[in-house]
Amino acid sequence: MKGKRSIVILLAILVGLLVTSCGASTPAPADTSSSSAAPAATSAPKEARVLRMLTWEGYAPEELVNKFTKETGINVEISYIGDNNELIAKMAATHGVGYDLVSPTLSYVATAQRDQGIYQPIDISKVKTDQIIPANLDSILENSKYEGKSYAIPFVWGTTAMVVNTERAPDAGESYLDLCDPKYENRVSYRAKYDTLYMFAYAQGLDPAAAVKDEGEYRDVMDKVLNKLIECKPYVRVYWDSRQQVEDLLKKEEIWLASSWDASAWTLSLEDPKFKYIVPKEGAVGWFDTFAISAGAENIDEAYEWINFILAPENASIIVNQTGYQTASLGSAEMASPELAKLVAESLPPEKMASINWYFPKPDYARDIEADVEEQLKAAQ
Repeated sequence: MKGKRSIVILLAILVGLLVTSCGASTPAPADTSSSSAAPAATSAPKEARVLRMLTWEGYAPEELVNKFTKETGINVEISYIGDNNELIAKMAATHGVGYDLVSPTLSYVATAQRDQGIYQPIDISKVKTDQIIPANLDSILENSKYEGKSYAIPFVWGTTAMVVNTERAPDAGESYLDLCDPKYENRVSYRAKYDTLYMFAYAQGLDPAAAVKDEGEYRDVMDKVLNKLIECKPYVRVYWDSRQQVEDLLKKEEIWLASSWDASAWTLSLEDPKFKYIVPKEGAVGWFDTFAISAGAENIDEAYEWINFILAPENASIIVNQTGYQTASLGSAEMASPELAKLVAESLPPEKMASINWYFPKPDYARDIEADVEEQLKAAQ
């Protein structure tokens, strides 16, 4: 592990997976016997309740949104994001106005609050903490602190590594550098995003988590990564942008191996076992997505209602089964399908869990450097 105590937390979750495959009284009638009786007052219509979310694909499935609205009367408006930099940019543009509840990755919470002031402290009294795995809750509250206040509640965690069509590329998956092997020319895909930068850094024996503490060192590491990715570019069919895109490319066999979120690979494996989620020798890249309340939130109570609703195990288990992602909801892992639990155990045994490279907090200059590298990579000929 790269200096993160969250490994203990996630090992606890994995053990859980292996053990077991969410009115006013009726007024008395008015006395109309007297002609002098005053007309009954007409009450003003109730204003419709709404919740505006900025989140990731799959985190608010229609089934659960409809159930939430039916139970609470709260209408949900959802905007989707493709990466954390987009989330921060959207929030910073309005200081969070227009959004109530957002789902940043943990490593983007405290630093974004320090640099942008886009969140508000969590009111833990409004959270049903008995629904949350205690170790997850304690860790996220602690690691989302800025100036002594916590800014996030745990929600979903996962890893990023490789998905391989084992019929077409049976030898792939030993290293991330397999994504740069000429024998897979035009059959490779990965994101031109920060997770790929970290993968290729670790594959070259570099440590971005240590280098990020110094701007010059981080630039040097990212420049080496950029040079390697430009060298690999002729073998890449396309840089994928969405989960659906990479899944479609694999199903059509336009590509044979790719970087992948674990849940996406497991979804493919459930449909066709030739697709395998493989963690190479450099270790997976790990992340924990959270709930944070926008600094400009107008519907705060509604945001907490959604948090408590979605972290109820019977609801969180739907997220697990539909997306493959694991959650911080106590009991949701036990409700996951046995088939999915088996894939998780096979892909992430204890030794692979212990090798995860966790996302690390990044100052503004690191995000700027990564954005510059991503743009240079896309523009390279």
